[in-house]
Amino acid sequence: MTSMLMAVLLTAASTGAGGGQVRGSPHDLSRPSADSARASGGEAGGPCAFCHASHGAGAGLSSRPDGGTQHLPYASGTMAARPGTPTGATRACLSCHDGTIALGQTRATVRGASAASAGAPMAAARPANLGTDLRRGHPVSFRPAPATGTHPPQPADQVRLDPAGQVQCTSCHDPHRQFGGDPAGRFLVKSTRRSALCLSCHDASAVAAAGSSHASSTKAFGPAEGNTDNAASVADAGCGACHVSHGGQPGGRLVRRQPGEDDDAPCLRCHASATVGVPMGQEFNRPYAHARLGSGVHDAGEGRLASGRPLPEASSASPRHVTCVDCHDPHAASDRPALAGSVGGALAGVWGISLTGQRVEQVRFEYEVCFKCHGDSANKPQSLGRGNPQAPRRAVTDANLRRVFDPGAISFHPVVAPGRGAEVPSLKAPLTTSSQIACSDCHASDRGPGAGGAGPRGPHGSIYPGLLERSYLTADFTVEGPAAYALCYKCHDRERLLRSVGSPFKTVSGKPLHQVHVVDRATPCSACHAAHGVSSQAGVRGENDHLIDFDRNVVRPGPDGRAVYKSLGPGHGSCAVSCHGTTTHTPATY
Repeated sequence: MTSMLMAVLLTAASTGAGGGQVRGSPHDLSRPSADSARASGGEAGGPCAFCHASHGAGAGLSSRPDGGTQHLPYASGTMAARPGTPTGATRACLSCHDGTIALGQTRATVRGASAASAGAPMAAARPANLGTDLRRGHPVSFRPAPATGTHPPQPADQVRLDPAGQVQCTSCHDPHRQFGGDPAGRFLVKSTRRSALCLSCHDASAVAAAGSSHASSTKAFGPAEGNTDNAASVADAGCGACHVSHGGQPGGRLVRRQPGEDDDAPCLRCHASATVGVPMGQEFNRPYAHARLGSGVHDAGEGRLASGRPLPEASSASPRHVTCVDCHDPHAASDRPALAGSVGGALAGVWGISLTGQRVEQVRFEYEVCFKCHGDSANKPQSLGRGNPQAPRRAVTDANLRRVFDPGAISFHPVVAPGRGAEVPSLKAPLTTSSQIACSDCHASDRGPGAGGAGPRGPHGSIYPGLLERSYLTADFTVEGPAAYALCYKCHDRERLLRSVGSPFKTVSGKPLHQVHVVDRATPCSACHAAHGVSSQAGVRGENDHLIDFDRNVVRPGPDGRAVYKSLGPGHGSCAVSCHGTTTHTPATY
C-alpha cells in the first residue's frame, strides 16, 4: 500500500496539477542529459526531490548559512513597495536559479549563462541563471500596492499571489507544467501575447483611455528589435516589445537595454526606421538636438518626493539630461485626437509643471512639459552663465520661462495667455491679438511640417541654434532678407513691418522704425527684442514693454550710463542708448 501510494504521489507531482509534464522537462534534473546542471547519478524520489522534501523543513535558501541575504532586491522610484530578502517559493527557485549552487547552465537558448549573471545582456537569450542581482528582473517577495499602478490578480486568473499575498516567482511560473502557448518553454502560467500575463496585475486603464499606439500597432516587430517570441507585431508582443521580465539593467525598469546603451536606444530600435513612421534617429545627430545619446539617465520617479530626485532640479550641480521618455509616455502616447482638457496625442500620459509651479499628472498644455526643465530648474545653463556664447547677452536675464511667460510679466510672447497689446498690425491671418502660440511653433525640427517638410513634428532636432524651426540671425550688421529672420516672418508680415505706408511705428522723419533699424542700419531683431519676454521679477514696467530687452553685444549704455527704453504710449517711445559703437541716442524719440 505504501509503495502504491508513493507511486501515485510521484506520478501526480511529475505531471503537475495543471496537466503539464515535469518528468522529461527541463525541471527534471534526474534524467540523463548533456547539460551540466544534472544529478550525477540519478536521484531518489525522481524529479520531485530537487524542489520538495518529503519530511522536515528547510528547503531552498532556508538551508543556506546566508539565508539569501546576499541578493540585491529590485528598486524603483515609482514603486511604493520595497522588496527585501527573498521569501516563500522564490527562495526555493533561487536555490538553483541564482547560479550560486547550481553552477552549471540551468537553462538558456544560447550558451554563456555564467557571463549573463555577471552583467551581460539578457534580451535575446533569457537564460534562467538570474544571478544574485535581483534588480535586473521583475520584483518578487512583495505585496502589490495600488499606488504603484498595480492590483492583485482576479480570483479566477491563472496568475496567483502566495498565501501571504506576495508576488513570487510562482505568480508567473508554474514549475510543474509548460504552458502550451509559450514557445520559449518558460513554464509561464499564461501567454505573454498582447500583454495578457502582465495585465493580470498591471493597470492599463489609463493607457486604454489614451488609445496607446503601441498597444494597437500592427507594425512588424522582428529580431532586430528584440523579438524572441515570434510575435507578429508590436501589439502582439505587448509589454515584451520594450520590456524583459529577467535580464534588464539595474535601475533600467526592465527595459530592453544593453549595458552602456543610452535610455533612448530602445526607442530608436524601432523609431530610427521609416517602417514605423517618420524616422527619428537622424534628429539626434542634428547640430542642435533636444536629446543626445549619452545625455543622461532618465528616472521614471523624477519629480516624486519619494524618489529623491526632484524635477525641476533643486540643485545647480544636478546634471542636465533629456531622453524620449522625459516628454513622451510610451505606454499612453497616441495619434488619437486629444482628450477633453488634455493636449493628448504624443504627449498623452506625460506629467508636467503648471504655470503656478505645481505638478500635474497629465499635462493640459504643451508648455507644462517644457516647464519641467525650462522653468524652476536651478541648473539651467543660461542662469549659470554657461549658455550659448553666440546667443544675445540680455540686459535683463530671467531663465525661468514659467515666470517669463506668466500673464503678469512685463511683456511676453502669447504662449500661456493672449498678449495684452491691442494693436499688432504686422500679424498674418489667421493670427490676431487674441491668438496663442505653442513652444513648438518656434522650437521644432527644421524639416518638420511647420517648416513645410516631411520630418517629425516637435522640438527634436534642427540645424538652427536654439532648436529653432527657422532661421533667426542675431549677429550685428546682419543684412535683412526673408531668410535672415524667417522665424519672425512666419507670423509677422515682412512687408507691413518694413514698408513706409501703413506702419504705426515711425521715426520723426516718417520712416518706419523697423526699416531704419533692420534694413538701413542692419540691426538684428534680437538687438532690441527678447523673443520669450521679460518677467516682472527681472524687468521694469515702462522700460521692458514690447519685449524690449537690449542685447549688450549690440546696444551699449547711453549718455547717463544706462541703456534705457521708455514707453510713451501706443506707437511712441524713446531710447537713450549707444548702438554699434557709433550711434548715440540722447535720447531719440518716436
